[in-house]
Amino acid sequence: MSKSRERWWRALLAVAAVAGLAAATVWFAFPELVLQASNAHARRAAGLERRSVDVAGHHVVYLDGGKGTPVVLLHGFGANKDLWNSVAAQLTPHYRVIAPDLPGFGDSPAVDGGKYDARSQAQRVHALLTALGVRELHIGGNSMGGLIATIYTASYPASVRSLLISDAPGVRTPVVSEMRRLLAAGEVPFLVRDQADVDRLLELVLYRPPSFPGPIKRAAGEDAIRRRATYERIWNDLGIVRPGADGVLEPLLPRIAVPTLVLWGEADDLVDVSSADVFVRLLPNSRKVILEDCGHSPAWECPGPMAQSYLAFLNSVSFTVEPVPAD
Repeated sequence: MSKSRERWWRALLAVAAVAGLAAATVWFAFPELVLQASNAHARRAAGLERRSVDVAGHHVVYLDGGKGTPVVLLHGFGANKDLWNSVAAQLTPHYRVIAPDLPGFGDSPAVDGGKYDARSQAQRVHALLTALGVRELHIGGNSMGGLIATIYTASYPASVRSLLISDAPGVRTPVVSEMRRLLAAGEVPFLVRDQADVDRLLELVLYRPPSFPGPIKRAAGEDAIRRRATYERIWNDLGIVRPGADGVLEPLLPRIAVPTLVLWGEADDLVDVSSADVFVRLLPNSRKVILEDCGHSPAWECPGPMAQSYLAFLNSVSFTVEPVPAD
């Protein structure tokens, strides 16, 4: 090998070594940047763009993409808009997907003096959609998002074509979940103080918690810990454990006439799967899907089966787009 070629290879190896060191430094020292990059990639793959608008006294960040009738997806407590990336990837070829960070979560900050009960959040979602010019829509949500989506549907029935309720609180069931037992003992698993609390919460939310890379889990845990005061304020406004809160949706459900998909993870430890039967019994135009080997967050843990079930449902109730295959 000539000396010039040898010097060229040494320079190339030096550059590769520096790049590798830089990547390792970012991975271990700044895992939040890796997480942001991963979310950005998933959004692009789903055809979603990050956008923002100021409405109802709040700066609301949301994902938007696709074509056709809007499908509005609301995340649960402690989650954010990126919960829906994998599900949205199967919807955006046929529907427009809008997934906001509900105020107080993700990139949409809470404001001093604001109220964050489910009805107030539903009103903010309506303000967002009005600002975006959305007049007709399908709406759905997971957990707290399902509670808000249900209240939205009852509050603005003329604009809603269908409703998705996934693993949501709001009805009384004969089976007490592990979450209910913890709340009765005065523990709120969503309000984490340290990494051990994060691990316990993941065990509750997911049927089979994956082995997250240490730096990524640490970054997510640190973010939840930083948000603890805001989360506690929102949790208190929601009033999940107040007397009668178990059945807060029950008076509304018989008045919801739109087609409704009630979708649950069979192994949900937060809101027992028996809740699905109560929703179906009270909703006059509903159907049920139970996902096996899935916990409280199907959009996270079982996005493929959830997306297929939801797409088939949407196709069956849509009036403005041609039916499309569910897989």
